[in-house]
Amino acid sequence: MCPAPRVRFAPSPTGHLHVGGARTALFNWLYARSQKGVFVLRIEDTDQQRSTEESYAAILEGMRWLGLDWDEGPDVGGDYGPYLQSQRLDIYREHLEQLAAAGLAYKCFCTAEDLKRRESEVKAAGGVWEGYDGHCRDLTADQVAAAEAAGKPCAWRLRTPAEGETFWYDVILGKLEFKNEVLVDRVVFKADGFPTYQFACVVDDHLMEISHVLRGDDHVSNTPFQLLIYQGLGWKPPKFGHMPMILGPDRKRLSKRHGATSVQEFRKQGILPAAMLNYLSLLGWSPGGNAKEVMSAKEIIGKFSLKKVGSSPAAFDYDKLNHINSEHIKALSAEQKLELALPLLQEKGWRLDPDWLIHGVDTTEAYLARVLGTLGNRFSSLLTLPDQIGFFFSEEFFVDQEAWDEHVATAEAAGLLQALAAALAQDLDTETPQPAAAFEEVVRACAEQQDVKAGQIIHPARVALTGQSRSAGIFDVMELVGLRRTIERLRRASGSA
Repeated sequence: MCPAPRVRFAPSPTGHLHVGGARTALFNWLYARSQKGVFVLRIEDTDQQRSTEESYAAILEGMRWLGLDWDEGPDVGGDYGPYLQSQRLDIYREHLEQLAAAGLAYKCFCTAEDLKRRESEVKAAGGVWEGYDGHCRDLTADQVAAAEAAGKPCAWRLRTPAEGETFWYDVILGKLEFKNEVLVDRVVFKADGFPTYQFACVVDDHLMEISHVLRGDDHVSNTPFQLLIYQGLGWKPPKFGHMPMILGPDRKRLSKRHGATSVQEFRKQGILPAAMLNYLSLLGWSPGGNAKEVMSAKEIIGKFSLKKVGSSPAAFDYDKLNHINSEHIKALSAEQKLELALPLLQEKGWRLDPDWLIHGVDTTEAYLARVLGTLGNRFSSLLTLPDQIGFFFSEEFFVDQEAWDEHVATAEAAGLLQALAAALAQDLDTETPQPAAAFEEVVRACAEQQDVKAGQIIHPARVALTGQSRSAGIFDVMELVGLRRTIERLRRASGSA
């Protein structure tokens, strides 16, 4: 029986949690949860110039928002810590010494200016610059000593073989191989005393006993170099799986020109974490067959398999995300919808005014619950919700001008609205909260008196009260707007206020 897998997500704290990184984290998390394995969060903060505490906090916040809990890592601990690379420098230096002692790592005194100058010279001569030309690869002991005596800072580079091939069997992409002759002696330790990503991630993945490295396919070119580090240290490498990148709708690399790209941005746009997780799971993975696409995390875990992760790039479809989000909102309980909508009221400063005399409610929370109840499945987006419910709380609400022109701004509609306002004021007690049934009785009686069908009054009344041509049942709307405000709006719309 194979041991339970150990996988990791290892972001650099240099920005917010991008959807590409979130998808990588998600697939690792899904694999760990589906296989009863361990999900490790490791922060690769060795880039001291770009790493920030703000980004570190944002990554953790984004992970928690998505519901991606980690078994080992920051704030959780574990037997393989520390889980911040900046706290593991002694460990990296110890393993660098092993490579150096074996003659597999050498000191490089080339500065950035040196490399740039030689790059220009090579290109001017019609050559191709591969990133490094081996300038310090064969320095003698005397030359190294002279450079050190002169106080020149040095980095360490891995000595890569000039012949043969480096290959691996990728669990997603199949067999991949690179000619060693095209590999460059990359830096494994920088002159500032910090390891590079290439070196630190190998050391950490081995010492943390990571069994599967699942990451984006932009890391494919890094893998042969990392495999040589495993080989140099005498370690067995983990299994690698490279997931295809996420593209924009135009099939170009996803970027801000396409729209939101970070988890935080989608959160601000009203996307639910369950919907975001659901949609990200479908970017490069398929549940197979005729399985439904709108799923809970538990359902996705039950279906997840690395064998169903595709090798082709996935296009980010904003419309599909919004559809999945709407389906998740519709599936919420009344209590969950209320909890979701309450912050909106606080942001807008909306609340129940006791003077409205609403039938059956006496608190803002109870009123909002009734309002949301009238929407039913029409409540499918946090972005459109303010326009859907604003007219219940304020006299400054969104008005669909086309609907207003068609249903309200006519002489016939004005006359009917005036008649309805007069009937409501005459037949109902404005000092008493009125139920929907009472409004319906007056509306239908008014239609009969005006010798028109009820719809000829209801349509203009709906737009006058809500600003929209579609809403919840008009009599429920009247009950929740209240008799006084209903009469006032009808009179204003008819021009008789």
